[in-house]
Amino acid sequence: MNEEPINRASLEKLSFSDLVQLADEYGVDVPEDLDRRFLIAELLELSEESNNKEDEMIIASEADSQQPLILNGNFNETQVSCVLRNPAWLFVFWNLNDSDSAKISDNPGCSLKLRICSFTDPKDAKPDEAFEVQTTSDSQEQYVLLPQGKKFIKVELIYVNGGAGEVIAFSPVIAIPQGATLVNDLQPGRQENFSPVEELSGIRELITEQYKNHRHSFS
Repeated sequence: MNEEPINRASLEKLSFSDLVQLADEYGVDVPEDLDRRFLIAELLELSEESNNKEDEMIIASEADSQQPLILNGNFNETQVSCVLRNPAWLFVFWNLNDSDSAKISDNPGCSLKLRICSFTDPKDAKPDEAFEVQTTSDSQEQYVLLPQGKKFIKVELIYVNGGAGEVIAFSPVIAIPQGATLVNDLQPGRQENFSPVEELSGIRELITEQYKNHRHSFS
């Protein structure tokens, strides 16, 4: 196979198995049900990180070790993604293409915000509630504290200029794990009635330890 720089165009030509093989060279395990576009985005991000560490990183091809594969990491897309640290804290990270980056750097009056949208059903077109968070200057990542009781969350990256906001990217909808009512409502000194079988299972000790060690994640 001929070697070529890794960019979105070259990755789109590869089969899913070839993409998995390339990810394996980075030491990344790929789930079988991973969406192809997310795998390509991950490979592009890994390529960019590699170029930040070195001016040029060369990966030898299994087909011909004498023909190196050069990573350039230039995908030039505006994207926003998010992952849960726990049910209370959301980690949001984003990337700007050259055009959006120039708009912000050339205009001191504009800024970026994160709009956190919550849904009862992930298929809903409009959120039940939403709130905005100002991004940190010169940063591309931020932790956001989530409200209690939310089931599904989506993040929108908003370009703000003169009070007007424009959505320039949005994340997939993600589900928020829901804590067990028995644990969430447990209070010191409060007595719960368990059946004899439940008592034998050690459930009282289990929920007490869960409350002591993990209740902050659901608070």
